[in-house]
Amino acid sequence: MTTLMAIGGAIHPQRPTVLQEFVRRAGGVSARIVILPQASALKDTGEHYEEVFRSLGAANAHALKFQQRSETTQPEFIEQLRQASGIFIAGGNQMRLSALLGGTPLEAGLLSAYRRGCVVGGTSAGAAILSKTMIAYGKNGATPREGILQFTPGLGFTEKFTFDQHFRQRDRLGRLIYAVATHPGLLGIGVDEDTAAIVQDDEFITVCGSGAVTIVDGREITATDVAEIEQRGVVAVANLKVHILTDGCVYDGKTRAARIPQKTLLVE
Repeated sequence: MTTLMAIGGAIHPQRPTVLQEFVRRAGGVSARIVILPQASALKDTGEHYEEVFRSLGAANAHALKFQQRSETTQPEFIEQLRQASGIFIAGGNQMRLSALLGGTPLEAGLLSAYRRGCVVGGTSAGAAILSKTMIAYGKNGATPREGILQFTPGLGFTEKFTFDQHFRQRDRLGRLIYAVATHPGLLGIGVDEDTAAIVQDDEFITVCGSGAVTIVDGREITATDVAEIEQRGVVAVANLKVHILTDGCVYDGKTRAARIPQKTLLVE
């Protein structure tokens, strides 16, 4: 089984439910977690997550500390990835990650670890980098407009989904719709802060956390003028499907169907 955890950023410091779930899926007290802090400009990001994961019960949490592409060939880094049960990619700037890791032995080691069953999670920029088609940057707003975002290649753990983060908090629906309109076979996943979209076997998405996951499905789009609009004009899209899913909801990427757990309101 393969597992990706795309986290929308701004994890609640006192109730880190999504990180607890990451540790649980990585093996709990037996978890061996490797942290990649390179997207962050803060020097203590690696140490911070080492402390957090150990406080959540992980037996071992270690940050790989390097800043140059030439350092990605170090055998000890590759060996740590081979032994890892969980890999966590910190937030910051996803372009730092793609420029640093793209085409390196470390990138190959990450993909190999994922394919053998290591849980791979990322928050904010670390979520964006998970997909092959990565949203590098863009503008906010609920309306899709020409040029609202910029794509670049990500690390490629999945080719089916593209992830956007801080989703509701930064009003990013427009750019995710634009992304899907440019290629309706791509499924757009917008993840709110303090929330995770957990993708198993590149098919099933489970929501964990205090916010929502917005799924933008363009498979049944009947028409769009996205290829003809210029100069920041508004893009038209017909027959787009959108799901808003919260904690415990499940989405089947094969059937494109969502399941919402039944809730009963207790009234006195």
